[in-house]
Amino acid sequence: MLPFAAAGTLIPAILTEIDPDRKVALYGMLATAGAVTSMIATIIIGALSDRTRSRLGKRNPWIASGGFILAGASTTMSFTSNFPLLVALWITFQAGLAVVLAPLYAVLPDRVTPGNLGKASAAIGLGQLVAQSLGGIVAGALITVPREGVRWLPWLIAITAVLFVLFAPEPDNRNEPREALSARALLRSFIPPRDRDFLLALVGRFLLLMSFMSVLFYQLFVLTDYIGLRVKETGPVLATGSVIMAVTSGIATALSGPLSDRLGRRKPVVITASLIFAAAEAPLVMSASVDAHYIFLGVGGFAYGIYVAVDQALLTEVLPSSDDRAKDMGILNIANTGPQILAPIGSGLVVTTAGYRSVFVIAIVLAVASALVLLPLRRVR
Repeated sequence: MLPFAAAGTLIPAILTEIDPDRKVALYGMLATAGAVTSMIATIIIGALSDRTRSRLGKRNPWIASGGFILAGASTTMSFTSNFPLLVALWITFQAGLAVVLAPLYAVLPDRVTPGNLGKASAAIGLGQLVAQSLGGIVAGALITVPREGVRWLPWLIAITAVLFVLFAPEPDNRNEPREALSARALLRSFIPPRDRDFLLALVGRFLLLMSFMSVLFYQLFVLTDYIGLRVKETGPVLATGSVIMAVTSGIATALSGPLSDRLGRRKPVVITASLIFAAAEAPLVMSASVDAHYIFLGVGGFAYGIYVAVDQALLTEVLPSSDDRAKDMGILNIANTGPQILAPIGSGLVVTTAGYRSVFVIAIVLAVASALVLLPLRRVR
């Protein structure tokens, strides 16, 4: 995930080189196209992975190949300034990433015993948090030569995907029965399972990430338009905030996953994370200050760390069928990509009509709603 995290800074830098006046609009179009591709491709590849039968298993052949698709697309991106071509290549990048991630999501329910799900989920969460932090550092070091970063960094995904397959082999599954693949079956993959716990988990995750991203995506504008800093004053504040969030979320993740395994409970941990996150947004409602921003990132980062440590384990336990794990995890991934599309749009509309405080209040409501939605879960303790 490190190259993907760095791309969030490096690609806007390339767009700034191409068209500084329209860079924000261009990035919005490119990011939306990529997010939509990711949602669709993850479900399709997940369904195909569930039906794959090979000497190398049903997950590893996809994981090993996807990295080369995205790395090739990214390297090509580094050589062009044609925006339509950039969008097409970014769509290819996202499709390649889905080829890696869709089957990788299913490795957790496929291979990890229930008693170790919390620790495994925490390890995944720590990997994501470390990637976000290091990705920012690497992107900062390459910000004056963004094309070099886009050209070479994604090959790390291709290399590590191959290493994963080599060191975590999957048994031959050619003798396993499978549902016949047809266009109709593939289209049915987009229909969520009619399973109460699965749908509640999907909605709960979507609401919490909407709450989180509604504020986080607008960090810069919160600092300039709400708190009143000048643009040149925001750099140190953003850097300090990133460190605060990285530290608190890392500590929370390291503690929460093993604790969840020891307690044998996921639901109370995730609900607690949602409520803490709601509380983290309250200082921004009450005070337009840098201190309130730091409190939000510190407390919110702690809540996010708790959440990512146990979220994957909770999702694993609501999967209704062992035959459709990758496809169902792909549907649950909509709760990741959907807020990336909707949060900036929704927050933008609220800011222009009712101001930033209204955004923070809505974010609090969404976080509390996320906790309430998870209360009726039956299969997860």
